[in-house]
Amino acid sequence: MIKVLIADDQELIRQSLQIVLNSRSDIMVTDVASNGQEVIRSVRKNKPDVILMDIRMPKLDGVQCTKIIKENYPQIKIIILTTFDFWDEESGQDVIGALWAAAERGVRVQVLLDGINGGHFLPMSRNLCQLSSHENVEIRLYNPINLLTPWKINYRMHDKYLIADDFAYILGGRNTDNRFLGNYQEHYNVDRDILVYETEPGAGQSYQQLMNYFEAVWALPCCKVFKDSRCESDLAGCYEQTAQRYPEVFTDSLTTAEWESATLAAYSVELWSNPIEPENKTPILWARMVDAMAQDSNVLVQTPYIICSKDMYEDLRTVCAAGTRTDILINAVESGTNPFGCTDYLNQKTHLRSTGTHIYEYLGEQAQHTKAVLIGEDLTLAGSCNFDMRSVYLDTELMLAIKSPGLNAQIRAQLDVLKESSRHMSPDGSIEDGPSYVPRKLSWGKEAMYAVLRVITLPFRHLL
Repeated sequence: MIKVLIADDQELIRQSLQIVLNSRSDIMVTDVASNGQEVIRSVRKNKPDVILMDIRMPKLDGVQCTKIIKENYPQIKIIILTTFDFWDEESGQDVIGALWAAAERGVRVQVLLDGINGGHFLPMSRNLCQLSSHENVEIRLYNPINLLTPWKINYRMHDKYLIADDFAYILGGRNTDNRFLGNYQEHYNVDRDILVYETEPGAGQSYQQLMNYFEAVWALPCCKVFKDSRCESDLAGCYEQTAQRYPEVFTDSLTTAEWESATLAAYSVELWSNPIEPENKTPILWARMVDAMAQDSNVLVQTPYIICSKDMYEDLRTVCAAGTRTDILINAVESGTNPFGCTDYLNQKTHLRSTGTHIYEYLGEQAQHTKAVLIGEDLTLAGSCNFDMRSVYLDTELMLAIKSPGLNAQIRAQLDVLKESSRHMSPDGSIEDGPSYVPRKLSWGKEAMYAVLRVITLPFRHLL
């Protein structure tokens, strides 16, 4: 019997989760809590196996609760019901400090944050408040929570990119979080970013496409200015600490020849995107990706997890039926860091395999967070878009369509190495372990957590 504690300050959510979980004979809800203090008391009394933890609770928030519980009861699994893309921890301080230093040099700095996954919680950050007070800095929040339009809360900005000066940018899928950025913990998520610079700037180049995209999102009515000068912090000190942690970044500068030798030439770079307004998306980006996949005989996909709709499954089936060998590399459940993605895969893997795709469950030391699609030997799609319904129908997303045989071959070689540490599941149901694949058993805690999630996430798959 799996014992579950539900912690949320919304009574309706507590009751709904309790009804769903109590419908299972192998799960027992031992208690519910409406604030952090009640959570701590209940844990001491009932010793649950799993806690469904809300972040925003009175008296003691979910972050503080999680820290206390993990220090005293490390065996308890905690499922956070609110997610972030930008934490004001070491990695966040590095970024904010660098932006402050740039502003101090006279650089105009514009920061666009999602209104929930970053901006809803960061206003409590002294560092962000000080950054917003600088005369050369402007911060806007995409679609922050508005109680007058609650139906828009679920539409989020998932883009990740950095534009510098008038010729270069970095675009990928990396979050500002100690799990993704910097050397702050032993186990982290491996990601991939693409640095693009223009040798012949012009109106039709990808740099200008990205600038136009940014300016269009920046000007949306749903993007609200954030400015708060009430708090002061030591951002100059943050920047100095970053320089001390990563001296090579501040002391080693590449010569022009070294820069060019480390660069792969591209015939073309094009920006593919979803619609930018906070509303149900016409799946333009997904349609372009599927159409490109169907034009070649060999496709290799890397995505952290898969959460597909019936239409998305059918699209994959159509691609495979046309003769395209489609390999999909995902994190194995044993090593995946997104519990919702892992849970949906456990529930839906039979449907996925029936599409005709070849699945590679990667089981390595570090989880992979990269999103890439290699089409033939020429085209590479890389950026923020996951193979999930949220990326396809709800969020803003960006992918670079890069025609470069060199880049394609480089990434394909990296993924071939990962395949060796993967379990291969063929469409016919056969299973083969790669030469470096070492099976790993799920802990009791994770088994309990996934058992709970497999029940409560089914009605909400499209929101994960």
